Amino acid sequence: MEQIQMTLPPVNLDGTGLHVGIIVARYNWEITGHMLSLAHEELLLLGVESHRIQIYSVPGAYELPLLAQALLKKEHFDVLLCLGCVMKGATRHDVIIGDAAGQGLQRVALDTGIPLIFGVICAENQQQAEERIQRGQECARTAIEMALLLQNR
Repeated sequence: MEQIQMTLPPVNLDGTGLHVGIIVARYNWEITGHMLSLAHEELLLLGVESHRIQIYSVPGAYELPLLAQALLKKEHFDVLLCLGCVMKGATRHDVIIGDAAGQGLQRVALDTGIPLIFGVICAENQQQAEERIQRGQECARTAIEMALLLQNR
């Protein structure tokens, strides 16, 4: 079988002029606080001006979709990063919260046409969550890429 050779164009992540919102869950703040710092730092490195980054907080990951929806009704954002951390406990609560947050954010994104970046770590334990803190930086890069993709359509 013949392999198809594909060359993807380079991705230019220039966030100049973009208006970016970050919503961070305070629950598991020792994780989400680091994610927020990494995301904010990466956005600045990618050219987003600090005055064009707005940060909001909610109690936990479950509340992310509602605030995202409310913000997009009142203000213009090119993209929203939604950061949270849900860890496994003695019950299935973590699965319910993670699923609700993911499905809620997806619905808001599809309803509004504005990219919402799912930066919710779903981990078995503290160590797994700590190993995934870099997700904050990855989400910032994804946010700029998606905002630019949709801006050019």
